[in-house]
Amino acid sequence: MVLSAPGKVILHGEHAVVHGKVALAVALDLRTFLRLRPSGEGRVCVRLPGVGVVRSWDTPRLQALRRGFAGGQKKSL
Repeated sequence: MVLSAPGKVILHGEHAVVHGKVALAVALDLRTFLRLRPSGEGRVCVRLPGVGVVRSWDTPRLQALRRGFAGGQKKSL
Protein backbone atom coordinates (compact mmCIF):
# COMPACT_ATOMS: atom_id res chain seq x y z
CA MET A 1 0.00 0.00 0.00
CA VAL A 2 1.31 3.45 -0.87
CA LEU A 3 -0.01 6.58 0.81
CA SER A 4 0.90 10.16 0.03
CA ALA A 5 0.20 13.64 1.38
CA PRO A 6 0.85 17.05 -0.16
CA GLY A 7 3.49 19.36 1.22
CA LYS A 8 2.53 22.64 2.86
CA VAL A 9 4.10 25.76 4.21
CA ILE A 10 2.53 27.85 6.94
CA LEU A 11 3.61 31.38 6.13
CA HIS A 12 2.17 33.03 9.22
CA GLY A 13 0.47 31.99 12.45
CA GLU A 14 1.48 28.34 12.81
CA HIS A 15 1.34 28.35 16.59
CA ALA A 16 -1.47 30.91 16.74
CA VAL A 17 -4.03 28.36 15.53
CA VAL A 18 -3.84 26.49 18.85
CA HIS A 19 -5.19 29.69 20.42
CA GLY A 20 -8.05 30.03 17.93
CA LYS A 21 -6.31 32.54 15.64
CA VAL A 22 -5.90 32.33 11.88
CA ALA A 23 -2.90 31.15 9.90
CA LEU A 24 -1.88 31.46 6.27
CA ALA A 25 -0.96 28.12 4.71
CA VAL A 26 -0.18 27.21 1.11
CA ALA A 27 0.23 23.86 -0.64
CA LEU A 28 3.51 22.94 -2.31
CA ASP A 29 4.04 20.92 -5.44
CA LEU A 30 5.83 18.30 -3.31
CA ARG A 31 4.52 15.11 -1.74
CA THR A 32 5.51 12.82 1.09
CA PHE A 33 5.06 9.11 0.42
CA LEU A 34 4.65 6.17 2.79
CA ARG A 35 4.91 2.61 1.52
CA LEU A 36 3.58 -0.16 3.74
CA ARG A 37 4.40 -3.76 3.02
CA PRO A 38 4.25 -6.95 5.05
CA SER A 39 7.39 -8.44 6.47
CA GLY A 40 7.89 -11.97 7.73
CA GLU A 41 10.62 -10.80 10.09
CA GLY A 42 8.33 -9.73 12.96
CA ARG A 43 9.69 -6.19 12.86
CA VAL A 44 8.43 -2.72 11.99
CA CYS A 45 11.00 -0.80 9.96
CA VAL A 46 11.10 2.88 9.04
CA ARG A 47 13.48 3.92 6.28
CA LEU A 48 13.88 7.56 5.28
CA PRO A 49 16.66 7.43 2.68
CA GLY A 50 16.41 11.13 1.86
CA VAL A 51 17.58 12.02 5.37
CA GLY A 52 19.59 8.89 6.19
CA VAL A 53 17.27 7.47 8.87
CA VAL A 54 16.75 3.73 9.33
CA ARG A 55 15.01 2.45 12.48
CA SER A 56 13.39 -0.85 13.35
CA TRP A 57 11.50 -2.33 16.29
CA ASP A 58 10.45 -5.85 17.27
CA THR A 59 6.69 -6.24 16.91
CA PRO A 60 6.25 -7.99 20.31
CA ARG A 61 8.01 -5.09 22.07
CA LEU A 62 5.76 -2.58 20.33
CA GLN A 63 2.68 -4.59 21.33
CA ALA A 64 3.86 -4.61 24.97
CA LEU A 65 4.41 -0.85 24.81
CA ARG A 66 0.91 -0.39 23.41
CA ARG A 67 -0.58 -2.47 26.24
CA GLY A 68 1.37 -0.34 28.70
CA PHE A 69 -0.14 2.86 27.27
CA ALA A 70 -3.63 1.35 27.34
CA GLY A 71 -3.16 0.31 30.98
CA GLY A 72 -1.67 3.60 32.05
CA GLN A 73 1.75 2.06 32.70
CA LYS A 74 5.02 3.32 31.24
CA LYS A 75 7.34 0.82 29.63
CA SER A 76 10.54 1.61 27.82
CA LEU A 77 11.81 0.03 24.63
